[in-house]
Amino acid sequence: MTQLPHGGHRRTSPGTSRPAFVVRRDTLDYELISALNHNPDDEGLVHRLVDRDTTGDPECEFLTGVYRMEPGMTHPLHLHADSAEFYYVLSGTARFTLADEEFEAGPGTAMYIPAGVAHAIETGSADGMELLYSFSTPDLRGIGTRWL
Repeated sequence: MTQLPHGGHRRTSPGTSRPAFVVRRDTLDYELISALNHNPDDEGLVHRLVDRDTTGDPECEFLTGVYRMEPGMTHPLHLHADSAEFYYVLSGTARFTLADEEFEAGPGTAMYIPAGVAHAIETGSADGMELLYSFSTPDLRGIGTRWL
């Protein structure tokens, strides 16, 4: 087992050429989503749990993390040209836009967003929201985000 700088561990199994990866969310610092995607209008914080950077594995197949938005925050309308995305609401509620549909969603709601489908999130004044997200592309630089 090898300790990684952000608290993760790489574990190697006999007979395999690639290590597994284990991380505890409480060992990670939150990152401003606006700093990751270079959009100052994008609000909220993320824990990147698994991606090429956190695992140190250049062959990592996907990216996943936790996204937290406080009350009154917005994740503006955008699309990812080169990656599908998955959301699973963990806590709180928010107003979601997927393509031309708007709806309120709370804990236990899952969403599949194919590449090229516009989407957005707004939290209300009373509730924040936290969700698990995943991309089919393992590197944020490769998802092809376009702000609308």
